[in-house]
Amino acid sequence: MATQPAPFRRAWLDVAEFRAVPRGDRLYSLGDPPGGVYGIAEGFADVLAASGYQPPVLGHIARPGWWVGEAAAVTGSPRRVEVRARTGLTVCYVALQRLTELESVFPDLWRALGQLTVLHLDNALMYAAALLKGDARTKIISTLVRLAGPEMPYDAQISIPCTQQELGEMAGLSRNSIGPVFRTLERGGLIRREGSGVISFNPVHLARVMEEDLRRGTG
Repeated sequence: MATQPAPFRRAWLDVAEFRAVPRGDRLYSLGDPPGGVYGIAEGFADVLAASGYQPPVLGHIARPGWWVGEAAAVTGSPRRVEVRARTGLTVCYVALQRLTELESVFPDLWRALGQLTVLHLDNALMYAAALLKGDARTKIISTLVRLAGPEMPYDAQISIPCTQQELGEMAGLSRNSIGPVFRTLERGGLIRREGSGVISFNPVHLARVMEEDLRRGTG
């Protein structure tokens, strides 16, 4: 929403409500009926996706600044992912009825929501590319850059509550293949473990390293 005009942001907050979501609770599940839009103000959330009849898998860890639910709100279709609180969350929620009210004031509302869908599409394409192309090192770096989310262009250290095993799952790697690469990235100062199950990294730095690897043909 940061890219929207200030009057729109103010009107959005006027119809929004902030909710606390305990760790482990779901915002909604795969296949749930359409509803409102959620934005993460504080905390982290798991995004689980399923393909066909396969059980849901962890596809993304959403961080503050990330919005979800707009596709179902716009199309009236069932929810396409499950969103679960990885940590305690504070979310900004706009109910479906309030969206309809907001449309009368801002006719371009649905265009703004469509921009959120495009951001999710970009994330999904990065996810697919990481699974399909590159060696283990490239897959891990690409996945970390993707997990930076709204902070992807920030040239500073960020932290994500994520284990080495979960990172491997999102990168499409086995436990055996992720370990050696993870340790190499640690020794090179590209990533750092902060306590139990927290990974720290600079997304801009990692993106530059990945681009350099690809130029050399080593990724």
